[in-house]
Amino acid sequence: MPNSDTQDGLFNKLTKEYRFYRIAEVGDGPSEVVTQSFGGNVETAKSTFHTADSLANNDTNATQLEYAITADGNGLKMTIAFGTKGAPISEADDWADTWATTKAALTAADNHVKQEEYTIREDVTEKTECRIIDATPHLF
Repeated sequence: MPNSDTQDGLFNKLTKEYRFYRIAEVGDGPSEVVTQSFGGNVETAKSTFHTADSLANNDTNATQLEYAITADGNGLKMTIAFGTKGAPISEADDWADTWATTKAALTAADNHVKQEEYTIREDVTEKTECRIIDATPHLF
């Protein structure tokens, strides 16, 4: 659950969309979005894309946080905003910077988003990559 630190306002609102794309095996061929089946369940979508540590970072450091399944049904949309701890807390120790620093450490450790592999046939596994893009409009 996000923190409730809204006394001094909200800052740094951003919205991202997450989707898995098939990686072309030969050259720089086209890639396509991997079809998902979340069954309309946002919790399923969240755990499909995010690691437990990534979700914990969002929940701990966000002041407002909302998720939704994308309009095409194949991705996850997230809007996050941050309050401030107020004076005398330095900017580097405030919610947004703490979230960004933790996210960078998780990304460096390959522990921010999941990288899925799908079995096409018994003898063929397809690799995918999670792509994250800036998105609009915000969810709140």
